Amino acid sequence: MKSRRSTFLAAAFVGLLLVLAAATFAVGQSARIAQSRVTALNKARMQSDDALDTIRANVYLIGILTRDYLLDSDPADLHQYVTQFNAIRSETEKSFQALVFSKDQDLPSKALNQLRHEFDAYSDITAVVLGWSAEQKRALGPEMLRQRLRRRQEVFALTGQVEQLVITNYERQGDQITKADQQLRASLGWISGIALLLGFGISAVTLIHTSRVERQSRFAETELRRLSGQLRTTQEEERKHLSRELHDQVGQLLTALRLELSSVARTVNDPEGSLRLASAKATVEHVMRSVRDIAMLLRPSMLDDLGLTPALAWLGREMSRSSGIEIQMDADEAANSLPDAHRTCLYRIVQEALTNATLHSGARKIQVTLRTASAWVGGTITDDGRGFETGLGTQKGLGLLGMQERVRELGGSIQILSSLGRGTRIEIHLPRSSQPEVLDGKNSDRGRSRDRSDGFEASA
Repeated sequence: MKSRRSTFLAAAFVGLLLVLAAATFAVGQSARIAQSRVTALNKARMQSDDALDTIRANVYLIGILTRDYLLDSDPADLHQYVTQFNAIRSETEKSFQALVFSKDQDLPSKALNQLRHEFDAYSDITAVVLGWSAEQKRALGPEMLRQRLRRRQEVFALTGQVEQLVITNYERQGDQITKADQQLRASLGWISGIALLLGFGISAVTLIHTSRVERQSRFAETELRRLSGQLRTTQEEERKHLSRELHDQVGQLLTALRLELSSVARTVNDPEGSLRLASAKATVEHVMRSVRDIAMLLRPSMLDDLGLTPALAWLGREMSRSSGIEIQMDADEAANSLPDAHRTCLYRIVQEALTNATLHSGARKIQVTLRTASAWVGGTITDDGRGFETGLGTQKGLGLLGMQERVRELGGSIQILSSLGRGTRIEIHLPRSSQPEVLDGKNSDRGRSRDRSDGFEASA
């Protein structure tokens, strides 16, 4: 099911990206096409306007050339007039070709042919006039000028009609471009709407899935913490049970064996036998001390019988004796009335911190302070060792994680402050229970444990 959901989300994201990519490509392509069409249309419009202006100007030039030739009495200038006339006709022909082959234009061929016919008729008359003699100029010149004016007006009228057709054609093409732009906008609107709907759908599914995963993760984390707490509680109970069993069973058996060896030694007169019995007695005493140390390390009976302060004092002495590090314990006597969970938590944290400091820090002095208030219990463990980096990239050991989990279970906080070359400081802050636990002799189990411990210590 999770695999299908992940596949669906991946496919939905890919679909959204494809829609966005298609929309982006369509927008870019349409924008390029529209830009090229507008550029071509403007260019064609300019070419058409230039061609029509050239035709009008050439009509004027041909009229002026005809008038000048009729008024000129020097026949030697005929070649010059003919050259100018041919140049004007050639330029005009190019303008007509530009109108015919203009881009993105749909001019009626009938109008262009009629305009060309009128211009050719108008220019042909000038070609005829250029072949007149001086007498023909004087006789036919005035009437020819009047006819030229009338024909010129007809050519200008046709030019205006063609220009109007060009304007109408460009307006129609502009409307087509506008309509295409509107269609593009509408298409973009649909694509954007589909993309938004798809995005909202994917976001909703993702949020629902993420919320579900977060709830499952929080539930799993809560279950893991609960299981971890139960395991620690079970471990403490097992340690307490093993410690008592060592006191009750093994301790009593070793004490009885030692007494028996002492009794046998008094009846043996053989020096060699006495020596061997003394060696066996020393071995038994060594085993008794080892069993006592193991029992105290598992769960010191004084933590349950006498309270937290004596247990911490014993722990400091033992750690200082085995490591050679000076350990100072400063704990309030009021800590002895804390609940069992608080005493166990503080004892295990101090034990773990002292173990880490003696094994890894290279410290010469360790200071443990424990203070109690009406609502809180605070403690600090400080050493002058080499320290370590506590940044985000530093991997925490199981000991530090165990300390944090123990404090978190009781609703408290723990802060580990350390840097290279400046030692380490651990600060603990626990809420104090409103119902203190009183240690007295009424609890039969604790009384038996205390008696057992005292007897075992004395025998050892």
